[in-house]
Amino acid sequence: MLCQFERLIYPRPSSELQDSSGYMIAIYRPCEKMKDTAGNAITQIKAIGYCLPTTEKMKYQMRGHWTKNPKHGIQYEVEGYEEVILPTKEGILAYLTSGQIKGVGPKTAERIYEAFGENTLQVLDQEPQKLLAVHGISKGKLQKICDSYLASRGARDIVTLLAPHGITPNRAVQLYRKYGSETMEIVKKHPYRLCEIAGIGFRSADKIALSMGFNKLSPERVDEGLLYTLQDAEGKGHLCMGKRPFIDAACKILDTPELTTDMAAARAAKLVQAGKLTCYKAWVYRTQTAETEVQLAYWIDRMQNSVSKNSCHNLESELDTEERKLGIRMDPEQRQAVKTALQSSISVITGGPGTGKTSIQKAILDIYRHQYPDAQIVCCAPTGRAARRMEQSTGFPASTVHKALGLSAGEDGQYGVPDFLEADLILVDEVSMLDVYLAESLMRSVPMTSQLVLIGDSDQLPSVGPGAVLSEIIKSGVVPVVRLDRVHRQNSGSRIAANARLIRHGNLYLEYGDDFHFYESSDLNTSADLIESLYLEQIKQYGVDHVALLTPYRQKTETGVTALNERIREKVNPPSPAKTEASFGKRLFRVGDKVMQTKNHEDINNGDIGTITQIVSLEGETTVTVDFGDNRIAEYDVSDLHMLDLGYASTIHKSQGSEYQSVIINLQCAHAIMLMRPLIYTAITRAKQRVLLVGERRALCIAIQKLDTEKRGTQLSERLKELSQKRKESTHGDNIE
Repeated sequence: MLCQFERLIYPRPSSELQDSSGYMIAIYRPCEKMKDTAGNAITQIKAIGYCLPTTEKMKYQMRGHWTKNPKHGIQYEVEGYEEVILPTKEGILAYLTSGQIKGVGPKTAERIYEAFGENTLQVLDQEPQKLLAVHGISKGKLQKICDSYLASRGARDIVTLLAPHGITPNRAVQLYRKYGSETMEIVKKHPYRLCEIAGIGFRSADKIALSMGFNKLSPERVDEGLLYTLQDAEGKGHLCMGKRPFIDAACKILDTPELTTDMAAARAAKLVQAGKLTCYKAWVYRTQTAETEVQLAYWIDRMQNSVSKNSCHNLESELDTEERKLGIRMDPEQRQAVKTALQSSISVITGGPGTGKTSIQKAILDIYRHQYPDAQIVCCAPTGRAARRMEQSTGFPASTVHKALGLSAGEDGQYGVPDFLEADLILVDEVSMLDVYLAESLMRSVPMTSQLVLIGDSDQLPSVGPGAVLSEIIKSGVVPVVRLDRVHRQNSGSRIAANARLIRHGNLYLEYGDDFHFYESSDLNTSADLIESLYLEQIKQYGVDHVALLTPYRQKTETGVTALNERIREKVNPPSPAKTEASFGKRLFRVGDKVMQTKNHEDINNGDIGTITQIVSLEGETTVTVDFGDNRIAEYDVSDLHMLDLGYASTIHKSQGSEYQSVIINLQCAHAIMLMRPLIYTAITRAKQRVLLVGERRALCIAIQKLDTEKRGTQLSERLKELSQKRKESTHGDNIE
């Protein structure tokens, strides 16, 4: 059926939140004479379906069938369509500028046609790299053109097939790019292979497979369910699961009464044989995850037993000189921390706020530089904020761990192979934030002859990613560790450090005053009002970049991150004709907004905070520019905005590695499931000068008394002990011989 688009019924055309990948209802005008069963001429067609075309300039050859809805009458259910593109300049330009090809406006379309003429579509189909010769088309722009061209032509049937199941056009195009002409057959006959694409999980693939009539007991389904169970656990911080809990959790996820635990265990055994699962003692891993933990243990053990190129001497005298230089008096444990760091190939220094970690870093670097002025020193931390703080406090250049290792995340958020670190001394701060993958990349890159100093607070929340690297290294007992416990009030200057120590030891009797204040409020709406008032007051004093608003929950309550972000933004950065806006789905951003990155991408990391400096629309394409500091400026098109959230409020987890002058924390009994000691400890230790707690004292007490009872599934410490024992036995055997 040949027709032209006339108007959109659903979603409303005026809606800023319109999503063209969703379900649509539109009116089309037939381009051929058509009559209904009564012989009357048809002048309008109501079409329903996913990803319907809405460009007025084009003609479309629709495929589908007529249906009769009891409420809405006769409708045409669209199964697919093709643009009718006339092989003329007008026809090709009409298609290129139809809005379906991202990054191509009228001027770019003219230049493309001038270069390739009537062969333009053939070039797009077979040799798109030739478009790089067209002025104004960069590699980045070419990628967007290719992706949108695939979505509108080659991959359209896949996009249409998967859209009802919540799979975005971008994901569908990734699938098409990977499997090409075989994609449709794979989706219909082997839908669980969709799990191979980042962003399409088991639940989505399972929904598609079951809608196509797949047997719930099929080996393919059970296998993917087992693998997904471990992937789901990794999303919660675990690298592995106990064998029995793993099978029980998988059966719950697969939700098939006919599937017994013995049947699931038998399939798990097959996956072990196939190399997709790995067992270590009583634990089960995905093989690639197990290999990462094994490698990390190997690198740490190797480092522990290496000999550094430079060995510092006369440390007592050097420390005396450093104390005079810094104008402080170190206690014995602080002096021991410096000596251990400078005399070991690898060492750990751990302690809470106010225990002197910053002074110790400064002393380590100063003494090492004094004794080895030509040595290469690398200072780094997991986040940009932590790296900047490190640089400011030590006077030595510092960067993110990712930047030091030359790591850049791809579309799937995963990093490639790290660069080798050309360094004699490597100092890493905020090590509690390192997940197993980043830690493995770091340890792999450390030269055998260098010295590595790991500094962090093991009582903070563990990393967002899987593993508990810092606490596992400490627990293993194979690496020299100095624990700082004494709070130096002259360094902390407030009750914050003292209360952090009290919380760490489970003490409910905190010290209160102007710098550590509790505002009692059991009502969520009242709490939200109070939080808003306090936030506006604090940013007047300290500035918006130096105040944090932290809460355990992202959604669900009036004091969750999502609700508070919207509320605060309207006060701090209200709409104005001078401020351009951009939206994607339910996300709305405007110039001047404080934003947070939510996914690793290139050199911008999950949790990084930036400011939108510009939103520009050119040739039908909108670009949002965000300044993250450290000379890191990123550009996003509208479809990339899913990687950003407003950054006025954040979860406590996301605040790790950051430090602010003032921190406002919400604690309600409604958050009870999230409340635990590491959470509140991490929240208050983000503050340098002031902590303002809003909520219920009972919630604070719950948090302080409740330890994180669910230990993360990781066996790094056991692997380290095992390697150390094997090394000792090997050495002992050599001595006997």
